Amino acid sequence: MNTSTTRRPRQRRAALISMLLLALGTAGPGLAMAQDAPSGRPIRFVVPYPAGGAADQITRLVANGTSAALGVPIIIDNKGGAAGMIAAESVLRAEPDGQTFYVGANAPIVINQAIYDKMPYDPARDFVPVAGMGKAPLLLVTRKDLGASDLKALIAKGEKMPNGFTMGSASSGNITHLAGEYAARKMGFKVTHVPFAGSAPAITSMMGGNVDIMFDALPSCMPQARAGRIVPLLILDGQRFPQLPEVPTAAELGFPGLEAAAWFGLMARSGTPPAAVERMNRAVNEALKKPELVDKLRTIGAQPMLGTQQQFAAFIDGERKLWMPLAKSLGVRAD
Repeated sequence: MNTSTTRRPRQRRAALISMLLLALGTAGPGLAMAQDAPSGRPIRFVVPYPAGGAADQITRLVANGTSAALGVPIIIDNKGGAAGMIAAESVLRAEPDGQTFYVGANAPIVINQAIYDKMPYDPARDFVPVAGMGKAPLLLVTRKDLGASDLKALIAKGEKMPNGFTMGSASSGNITHLAGEYAARKMGFKVTHVPFAGSAPAITSMMGGNVDIMFDALPSCMPQARAGRIVPLLILDGQRFPQLPEVPTAAELGFPGLEAAAWFGLMARSGTPPAAVERMNRAVNEALKKPELVDKLRTIGAQPMLGTQQQFAAFIDGERKLWMPLAKSLGVRAD
């Protein structure tokens, strides 16, 4: 037998294996994350609000980029209702295997604890922060036929209304509710809260003349404001937004520090393997670093929330320290 002849196929196989291992070791982060994914099954992002609102728009944009980074399909599952708690409960019933994630937001992760006597879950105990996705400043808007083209006119009109303005919100306890109550008191007019099942139906109702004002997240109200169907008066942020450069900030109109934003990020059920949480955080951040995704987020009225899992957890802790005492001091309760 010619040993050199039999040795060559083995050498070629060994060389091919070495080249493959080298290629895998130097592959991009997307491929590396796809390889350590728990399975090839689709991952599910459960959104606690209906399609069309800020949560849904931001989640879909980020999910597309995250899916590409992981090499795994991501399904968006909208489960609105009960201030985000229906969706939260559905995630807590799922296996903690890194296949199902909750799209956490101001209300279900922070504010609900201050305005509901009982909750079916404890956000701090039952959920693990995974990654921020995006946040959107709130915009004060009014219906066109209200007769208030600027904040001064709105305040003057409000002073003559004993029962105040009707104020729409995305739901009871939502940041559009709580920040609206707070801002109205700071500005000196009364409001009667009218909750809806999401921002989209609230804005539609406003255009139909059923509610007077709303403090809404940019993604769900900016298109209508730019089209002239509703009137934007001010933005609750430290700076003007590029897509609405003519709209002043609250500070510019004499209310410094009056800022609020709707934020959205992924949460996992407690008990989810740390490797799955870290993998998802890396994938989301990889997506958020892409200039095309940043542009898309800003176009709809949102800003990316980059950061580690620990940074997102610290952000949520800061939100709890800010909004929970404020909700209690304002006496805001779930309707």
